[in-house]
Formats: sequence, structure tokens, C-alpha cells
Amino acid sequence: MTKFERDLQDALNGNEIEILKRRKAEIEKLTAEVKACKNGFRRQCIAQEVAKLTAEYNAISENF
Repeated sequence: MTKFERDLQDALNGNEIEILKRRKAEIEKLTAEVKACKNGFRRQCIAQEVAKLTAEYNAISENF
């Protein structure tokens, strides 16, 4: 079971606020890291991770 699946199940069981807060903080942290990164390849990898996490965040928040 992936982190997304565990978080989705946890959110459906009533912990949606905590899950969304934690995921939002993670997205903001990575976004700041992208802005500060000088290595182009690493910046691209982090940006892809941010895009994935944002899509997962939106999928979880759509359920509520």
C-alpha cells in the first residue's frame, strides 16, 4: 500500500484535516527547495515530485 493509499484511507476514516495539513506543509517545503536549488536536474526532479503531491492532495481534498 502506497503512502497516498494509506493517507486516503486515513482521510476517509475521519482524519482528513491532519492529512491535508501534513501534505500541504510537505508541498510548501518542496516548493521552497525548488526555488533555492541551483542544480537543474535536481530542481526538475523536485518539481515533478511537487506536481505528483499536488495531484494527490487535490484527489484527497475532492472527497470532502
